[in-house]
Amino acid sequence: MASLSFRDRFFSPPVGRALTSPSGILALGAGAAVGVLATVATGGVAAIVAGGVIGGLVGYGGRVALALPKKGRGPVIDPFAIDEPWRHAVRDAIHARTRFSEAVRSFRDGPLRESLASIADQIDTAVEECWNVAQGGQRLAEARKQIDDREVRWELQQAAGQIPPGGAATSLQAATIESLNAQLASAARMDDLMRTTFDELKLLNARLDQAVTQAIELSVAERPAGVGPVGSDLEAIVDRLTAMDRAMHDLDALSPTSSSAIGEAEASAAAPAPTEPDPSDPPRPQTLPPTPPS
Repeated sequence: MASLSFRDRFFSPPVGRALTSPSGILALGAGAAVGVLATVATGGVAAIVAGGVIGGLVGYGGRVALALPKKGRGPVIDPFAIDEPWRHAVRDAIHARTRFSEAVRSFRDGPLRESLASIADQIDTAVEECWNVAQGGQRLAEARKQIDDREVRWELQQAAGQIPPGGAATSLQAATIESLNAQLASAARMDDLMRTTFDELKLLNARLDQAVTQAIELSVAERPAGVGPVGSDLEAIVDRLTAMDRAMHDLDALSPTSSSAIGEAEASAAAPAPTEPDPSDPPRPQTLPPTPPS
């Protein structure tokens, strides 16, 4: 699995805190003091200044180096932690990566092996993004199980049956029917998203297998120049998987309608409706505001 690059580790919160922390400033001062003491015997002002600057940089750099995150590995990918069909998609991606790794190890040393090894990170990233998408699909499937279509349709039938023939639904009945229909619509959208996501995941896995096969063919033909198109294909696969992962996180619009609308309808239904004044009633006295003293 892909490890964090030096750039990613350097531009990280721990390093940012170390750059402005009191310990970083102390390390700078201590390093400068050591540099000055080490060069003071030379008697030259320029040497003392240079020693202080170099010592300060060494001390400050050492403090920052200690704050660098370790060159950790990627996430632990366990296909058996998720259900089918997502498990199968992850296993396919891992199998493609294994084929690529075994192929690279079998290549002879030379430019081709070095070029193919350079795109190994892209394959690792593709597998990790496939894992992320599969986990999102698993979460979506679990959320989908919370909606019982048969029960919702039965409740919808009961709610519609309470409306008198030819009559209009009350605000409470209308809100109830709207909420039940929203749940069915959410279920339909979830089903559609799971189906299209898995179909596209299968397609991207097939393209990943194709890229690995092309890499193996390059080893037979010994054509290092052909690595470029393989890398471009892998980059496109990773970009699409990343976009799918973002889409799996934007599911707030798919959640079933909450019961707040029903509660508001109940409150409005319980409130007395305003009535028009009866013309036969005597006029009500109007109270005028008191006149301010002059």
